Amino acid sequence: MAKVRSTAETKVHGPTGTRGEITYKIEGRILRTHATGPFDKELIAAIPSVISDLITKLAQQGKWGQIVTFERNALGSPSTVADFADYLKSRYQNPNTNPVTALVFGPDVEGGQLMAPEFAKCYQDAGVESRIFEDHTTALHWVESRIAQYSALMAWDDSYNIGVPAIDEQHRELLMRASDVIAATTREGQTLSTIRLYQYTRTHFSHEEDLMRSLAYPDIDAHVKQHDVLISQLNQFSQNIAKNNLIKADLEEFISLWFLTHIATFDTKLATFLKS
Repeated sequence: MAKVRSTAETKVHGPTGTRGEITYKIEGRILRTHATGPFDKELIAAIPSVISDLITKLAQQGKWGQIVTFERNALGSPSTVADFADYLKSRYQNPNTNPVTALVFGPDVEGGQLMAPEFAKCYQDAGVESRIFEDHTTALHWVESRIAQYSALMAWDDSYNIGVPAIDEQHRELLMRASDVIAATTREGQTLSTIRLYQYTRTHFSHEEDLMRSLAYPDIDAHVKQHDVLISQLNQFSQNIAKNNLIKADLEEFISLWFLTHIATFDTKLATFLKS
């Protein structure tokens, strides 16, 4: 019976007397899978149900990928490969949420050259785009290129201009940095881009608030309260990223709708006051 671990935080072990082992770990929009063989027929039954939860988390982030690194031994019987092919077909039934998958077979993996095309065919027959690589770095570059994404909701439009050049420029930068969060493929990238968005948001809000105070703007309290709401929500998204719970649609909706609503009401009102 094979032994399986799900994530760095959650570990699921099969019975003793194992021949193979599989480990899963989410890294941003990429599922890192390590498969150490040889593999017996019980391998499929040993895969825990938690993999469904991991896939759901990844699919919520938009385009996602998987890097399967085979270690030590990739050998498996024809019946094991056939069972695995059927398993993948049942797992990946929605082409819109299927990952791209890189299969890494290092030169020192026993049976790698023999089994690589067999495993690749399993994924391809399940409707999953896949390629074979000899090293992780090249595989990662390919996966990242295939899961590149951007958010049309965060694209700048000149209709967002409020007529105050300094503030308009900062708004463009905010949307650009928010788009970077969506585009990031790794957890590190998501974390860094969120920090950059948070830091610039604080800088932008401080600029607006200092301006309002210097001019004794009458509606400053309501405006600052709106700023506090966004900062609080950005903190929540940072926590979600740390827990691998980032949901692309939620971030897009919050940033774009809040941003546009804030511009159309509070910032436009501020711009009118400044011009007067």
